[in-house]
Amino acid sequence: MRTLFPIAALALLGGCTDERAVDAEPSGDIRGRPIASAPAAKPKLPPEVVTLTGANGINLAGDAPPVDPPKEKNGHREVKFELLTSYDYEWSQTTGIVAPGAAGGAQIPPEVRALDRAKVFIVGYMQPIDFDNEGVRTFLLTNYPGGCCFGMVPRLNEWVEVSLAGDERVEYSYFDAIEIHGKLEVGEAKSGEVVTSLYRMTPDKIEIADAR
Repeated sequence: MRTLFPIAALALLGGCTDERAVDAEPSGDIRGRPIASAPAAKPKLPPEVVTLTGANGINLAGDAPPVDPPKEKNGHREVKFELLTSYDYEWSQTTGIVAPGAAGGAQIPPEVRALDRAKVFIVGYMQPIDFDNEGVRTFLLTNYPGGCCFGMVPRLNEWVEVSLAGDERVEYSYFDAIEIHGKLEVGEAKSGEVVTSLYRMTPDKIEIADAR
């Protein structure tokens, strides 16, 4: 069995890429959407139109397209990394200790802390930290595949630590985004003074995610 501490694992993931992924021939169906060209710049509206309709040409604020509510699947609410990473958490990436004078767990905003113990599903990519020949038992769920952080170590609120129950294992998925369902635990987990995670989950279900 091979086990890596989350901080050390992410340091390796942030600075390394998988060269085999570059050289390997694609197998099976190619996933993902074609990369679209950048949209053409919008023409500036005349001042009188801006006055009546706003800079984007929308007649009234009430006429703007509604914001889509969070999706739900089998009683699990969708949570996106945009929310989980929407704040700065002061924490040393080298020591794992909260910065002096920082408010610790109070840095987590109420709208994120409200997700504690909620049934959610999250889409992301698997970064294994505890695995053997039978599969992966513990991994970090991040918003990007391994090797896509351009040498930067992800911040503490940019991953969810996922631990399977008992002796369960899951097959490693590198290229495909996965969707995990379960109760999300929000708050500082510590080993001594070292903060090891802010988000944790023991999933009820793991599956390949729909194309995003």
